[in-house]
Amino acid sequence: MDLYGPCHDSFSRYCRGITSNPDDARDLAAEAILVVFENLSRLRKRDSFKSYLFGVARRLRLNQHRKKRFQGEYKEGEALLLLSNEAPPDIHPDVELLYNYLDRLPPNQKDTFLLFEVSGFSLKEIQQLQGGTISGVKSRLKRAREQLRLWLNDEDERRLKAERTKDEE
Repeated sequence: MDLYGPCHDSFSRYCRGITSNPDDARDLAAEAILVVFENLSRLRKRDSFKSYLFGVARRLRLNQHRKKRFQGEYKEGEALLLLSNEAPPDIHPDVELLYNYLDRLPPNQKDTFLLFEVSGFSLKEIQQLQGGTISGVKSRLKRAREQLRLWLNDEDERRLKAERTKDEE
């Protein structure tokens, strides 16, 4: 308490400033104090207590914001207007075709393409997962895109030829 006492007022004001109401501020302050005192043995310098306390509160608040992004309000009327989560039936053949072509790519190009385009990973995250350099990730991604583009363009040409042949018959 000797460490906390001098910074109580400024810490309370800080918590109030980063939250939307006094109740949230008190909850945040209490949680931050609990975390700090549970981990007080890790504190190397007594002089850094204040910055440690404020840093914990800041990180807790950021974590709350991250979690809130995935929460929403349920409205029955809007839920009934939503369409099915399944893809339309005419897309299934195209998706199957794409996955067949993906299977033909070299494994590292396929993995890079899927991580970036399908899963939404950043280039830096892919580089950390796969190793190597950012330029290596970029080149694998570029090569995969180019190869898929070639195969898909060839497929379109085959379809057009097949349709013309049917029309001529």
